[in-house]
Amino acid sequence: MPASPQPESTPDACLHCGSPVPAGAASRGFCCAGCEAVYGLLREQGLTRYYELTQGKAAPAPEPRKDRGFAWLEPLVTRAEAMPGPVCALELDVQGIHCAACVWLMNELFRRQEGGAGLTVDPALGKVRMQWRRGAFDVGGFLRAVEGFGYLFGPSRKRPEAASLDLPIRLGICAALTMNVMLFSVSFYVGLTPEDGDVFSLFTRLSLWLSTAVVVVGGWPFFRSAVQGLRRGVLHLDLPIALGILLVFGTSLVQARGGRGDLAYFDTLNTFVTLMLVGRWLQQRVLERNRRFLLEDDGAEGLFVRKQEGERLRTVRAAEVGEGDVLVIASGDLVPVDAVLLDADARVSTDWITGEPGERVVVKGEPLPAGAFNAGREAVRVKATQAFTDSSLVALLRRAPAGTGGAAVHTRFWDRVSRRWVATVLAVSALGLALWWPAGPDKALEVAVALLVVTCPCAIGIATPLAYELVQARLRRGGFFVRSTDLLDRLPRVRQVLFDKTGTLTLGRLELVDRASVEELAPEARDVAFDLASRSNHPASRCLTAALTRVGARFSPEARVTEHPGQGLELTRDGVCWRLGLTDWALSPEYSVPRAAGPVLSRDSRLVAAFPLRESVRSDARREVQALQSEGRAVWLISGDAPARVREMAESLGIPTAHALGGQRPEDKAAAVTSLDAADTLYLGDGVNDSLAFERALCAGTPAIDRPVMPGKSDFFLLGEGLASIREALRLSLHLRAVVRRLLGLAIAYNVVAVTVCLAGWMTPLRAAVAMPATSLATVLFTVWSLSAARERPASTPSPLPREVPA
Repeated sequence: MPASPQPESTPDACLHCGSPVPAGAASRGFCCAGCEAVYGLLREQGLTRYYELTQGKAAPAPEPRKDRGFAWLEPLVTRAEAMPGPVCALELDVQGIHCAACVWLMNELFRRQEGGAGLTVDPALGKVRMQWRRGAFDVGGFLRAVEGFGYLFGPSRKRPEAASLDLPIRLGICAALTMNVMLFSVSFYVGLTPEDGDVFSLFTRLSLWLSTAVVVVGGWPFFRSAVQGLRRGVLHLDLPIALGILLVFGTSLVQARGGRGDLAYFDTLNTFVTLMLVGRWLQQRVLERNRRFLLEDDGAEGLFVRKQEGERLRTVRAAEVGEGDVLVIASGDLVPVDAVLLDADARVSTDWITGEPGERVVVKGEPLPAGAFNAGREAVRVKATQAFTDSSLVALLRRAPAGTGGAAVHTRFWDRVSRRWVATVLAVSALGLALWWPAGPDKALEVAVALLVVTCPCAIGIATPLAYELVQARLRRGGFFVRSTDLLDRLPRVRQVLFDKTGTLTLGRLELVDRASVEELAPEARDVAFDLASRSNHPASRCLTAALTRVGARFSPEARVTEHPGQGLELTRDGVCWRLGLTDWALSPEYSVPRAAGPVLSRDSRLVAAFPLRESVRSDARREVQALQSEGRAVWLISGDAPARVREMAESLGIPTAHALGGQRPEDKAAAVTSLDAADTLYLGDGVNDSLAFERALCAGTPAIDRPVMPGKSDFFLLGEGLASIREALRLSLHLRAVVRRLLGLAIAYNVVAVTVCLAGWMTPLRAAVAMPATSLATVLFTVWSLSAARERPASTPSPLPREVPA
């Protein structure tokens, strides 16, 4: 295999993505288990050119899921193969694309599959379109191969937002036209006058025609927004922009028709419209990129299940399931309703609804709760005891209605600024019109228009969107992805941080308490333990498999392992019976090893080794929790786990036991958030049992992007195994607010001077043409300078909150 190119890194940088490795990380050299797994796969399969293409800009990789169901894929493939012709085609959404290296990786994996006819990847929208020769290509096998690298596929639901297609086109047209108008205006400023005859008239007409196109093309988004605001009775920031465009254009049109194109504001008008479009584009750019990184959430409509109808098996939406239906639940699939098991036994996981890890064995006739996953390796049949409309999942999967939650009652800072700016600009323009009316309507209108031109809200329309874009891009590099437009406005209000436990503060998997228990095994016992553990999907088995792999355990394909549900695994080799499982099953009675010691390995019922396990806590959890508290924020731990275990974890992390709430059902979590929230809570959770709580908090996020529903309800999501990006986001939001308020101060100072010049009647088109872009450039440079990384305090340095944060 060729040498493995790696991104430039320091000893503290992840070998896969280059992100900082959290202190105390389980895997040295990697920021998370996902990066370690993907790095290993790339090396193993000779795909290390990926690192040449990323140029050190890869995102942290989610840990690949091995138990994901593909019930949703079957009807799509069936429909694709039912179309006429030798080549089938299918379009899917994909989660996790972030650069050209991802496109190359998918194309390379597709090329290695037999029967493929073509693959087109759209990284901007997060879509793939594949073509294959009928009956010669394994679609599911290809998707599983790609998902092994941390990506996820889903039905095609992503659609480009209208603004994402519309704004760049409008911006390009206006920028091109503006440059031409500016060239014509230069001739007026250097001496072209009406006495020059036809040349003056031609340049005037060209400026008028091109400016008309700019007003129509570039002004439309602001006209539409202003009209919509007036219909709702809201003075929107786009109102003075729209009025300014129309009045400046109207005045310039009158001057041009009167033969005085040199007195028109065409160049200033065109520059203003173009800059406002730039600001509008910046506002949506990073947010759309973050949203497209994920699969689109379709709530309950996105859940599919196999329904048995006599001798036929049909894949249907979960919403079509009725009481008494017989369902076939494949490995990794979800049970959408309360049901009873029809087969002999099954292993299920309820971590998605309870938030707690662990699997249990269900025997024939026992109930299965809605939201349970089939954690076994074989499909099982269940009988629905309720219709989906009565399922507890319906409430948990619903989209949050508009007008609920902390964000809805939060009055955004920019709404108030916009209203005040509109009222002030209109009042000042009216004042100028009134003061100069005695000098004649023409002069009065000229002053009023000049006021609308020079009071350009560039600090709001350009510099502020740029500031938000810079902060969002920086957070993205740290694994914090913003999804909500106003999240950075809400974060400075956060005074309480509420964590779910399992999958949030912990990683949703187990780890060895003592690695020596594996490292000191004899070679024979080590290989036998690996043969046993590697053939089970139980969380304890997955943990032991990973640990044994690191010490070089060997796999025996001919080994025949028997799994005893709820007990453990058994292997007979050379007349010796080996067992890996519960102590009272694997050991003879004379061994008194407590169950807390974890699974044990026995040889003919004699103890060989014990493997104590514990929940894997995020490596920086304690540091970040204590840092949040030192900054003046209250930290809470809210979990569905047993109260004693929740209190134990709270103590280990330094959270007051009074702030540790255990045994919480989804409704209890929501009630707890409601009682605590004073429009100042941030909630971090990973399971659908956190869904109702998400709707009550000021802002909410999730590290679980590999499961449905929660990412779509979140204001932000996290990649990687560290929590430091949350505190970094809180810190940067405060810094952003300070920068924005300084920008407003500069804008007010500039406008005071500009208004004075206008009211004195000294403003001319040339002065306006110089002043407006000059101030825009100055505010942009100030923004970049204020938010440059070199001026930032390191994220590890706690900074106390200001004593009072205005609403």
